[in-house]
Amino acid sequence: MATYRTLTVPLTLLLSLAAHASAADSLPLQQWIKQAETILRGDTSAAIMSMKIKKEAYQREYDLMVLTDDRAESSKVLIKMLGPALWRGNATVKVDDKISFYDPRNSRVTVMGSSMLGDNWMGSHFSNDDLMRETDLSRHYDYQLLQQQTGQEEGIGAVRHYTIKLSPKPTAPVAWGKVVYQLYLDGQQRAYPKQLDYFQRADDAQAARTLSYSALKAMDGKTVPTRMTMLLPAKRGEFTEIEYRKLKFNVKVSAENFGERALQ
Repeated sequence: MATYRTLTVPLTLLLSLAAHASAADSLPLQQWIKQAETILRGDTSAAIMSMKIKKEAYQREYDLMVLTDDRAESSKVLIKMLGPALWRGNATVKVDDKISFYDPRNSRVTVMGSSMLGDNWMGSHFSNDDLMRETDLSRHYDYQLLQQQTGQEEGIGAVRHYTIKLSPKPTAPVAWGKVVYQLYLDGQQRAYPKQLDYFQRADDAQAARTLSYSALKAMDGKTVPTRMTMLLPAKRGEFTEIEYRKLKFNVKVSAENFGERALQ
């Protein structure tokens, strides 16, 4: 007959493990991700930015104007191309769940189907979904804390870094099987995005693409990352970089700013 030995675990160790698990469970991960995702938007915002695309087949640069309105649960976004001349006037707008494109060459408005959310926006490495924010990482995913540690960020000082695994909810209309989100908190508990790794499937070891945030600067009274860089590990040397030149928060916008007339 087999004999079994009872394992005695010190009460202090059990209490320590329980406290650690409780602390991890109580961390407001969803709130932090929401803050990090909207750090460049606020309730409403207006921005002038540049986009630089480098691919093996071509290189492009765009100047963009972007308006956002996140006061309701379903956000509104308008992206209008200011240059170069070949692309000037092209626009993309999102109102509720409807996304439309405007081509000034034929004055035509095209409504985007859900199958186009994953398509590249204007030949960049960013998708329509990335820029229109149809997928809400704070709402469509569940969260698991993977790591936390103290560190330093230039322009802020001492921060606490968090690495969080996002797994899609069973019925969520999302494209990625897993997202690993790195963010950090400053001394006032403000959340800043650092890096996102996107995986096609939950068990993939290699990310399909990586989005990083950098170049912290003061804009309209807030310290924000002003550069976003999207890389694809499978395509070395390729990238798309977005750089914020001007940014204003809490601007006055109305439904007319996102209507078909605003596209023209």
